[in-house]
Amino acid sequence: MLLSLGMEHFAETAVVAEDPGNDSITVSTERGFVEHWGPLHTTWNDEFLKSVIDNKTGRKSFEVDVAITFSGKTRTYTSVSYQGLDGPGIVRMVRRDSMNCAVGECLYTDHVAFPVDEQLLRRLAAAYAPGKPALWTFQLLAKGGPDYKGRISNAEIAGLLAKVDGINNPPAPARIDAVAPQRLEFGISSLAVSPSIELPKRAGVLVVEVHGGSVAHKAGVITGDIIVRLDSAAIKSPRDLEAAVAARTADSTAIIHIYRGTTEMELKAHF
Repeated sequence: MLLSLGMEHFAETAVVAEDPGNDSITVSTERGFVEHWGPLHTTWNDEFLKSVIDNKTGRKSFEVDVAITFSGKTRTYTSVSYQGLDGPGIVRMVRRDSMNCAVGECLYTDHVAFPVDEQLLRRLAAAYAPGKPALWTFQLLAKGGPDYKGRISNAEIAGLLAKVDGINNPPAPARIDAVAPQRLEFGISSLAVSPSIELPKRAGVLVVEVHGGSVAHKAGVITGDIIVRLDSAAIKSPRDLEAAVAARTADSTAIIHIYRGTTEMELKAHF
């Protein structure tokens, strides 16, 4: 079920909440996917991503939140192991809930979290291919009790980053000038992605959404494409793409250099 969900699903279901006290915005994928087990449809474990954006500085932090329900002895998760840029990190206990202690042994739910580097998330998001999401795994190491193995889909990672980037870079308000020049629009929503070790040249912007009838749509750009160049202009961020499009003139054409999965392709855009 988890691997059937794409980036668009996690971007659309991401929860955005303002915290006036801390002058920040929290974005999470908590509602994106929850797995239920047994005749009572119990949620025994849940993993999701969270980002906190400081409104004053624009600084972003990212973490993985985990909820684990178990019985027997209490556990203490002290560290986490995963394949990443910085290696293992420290696990932070958020809270512990206990239920059904009146009869028999207690049933506990531990809520823990650990920070994760934005650069790692962007590298994982860059490997996302529509229809073929992959899992990033981690292991919470326990002091007393079994370790816990968790997983996050790279579609979920790409969806969270798309939502966060949309908040950090809202569309600029339209200016009304006495004689306004025609503004060209490419017609996509996107987020910056870093190259991977396997594909060092596949760095650019990941297409999150293609607007119907736009230049990009007519050129054949689809969700999941990674745009790396527009003619000779290197595209490393959404702002680079905006600048390259702004440099075009009406009725002109340009070659869009993209990666579709691991295949390098060229498309022709008509402005």
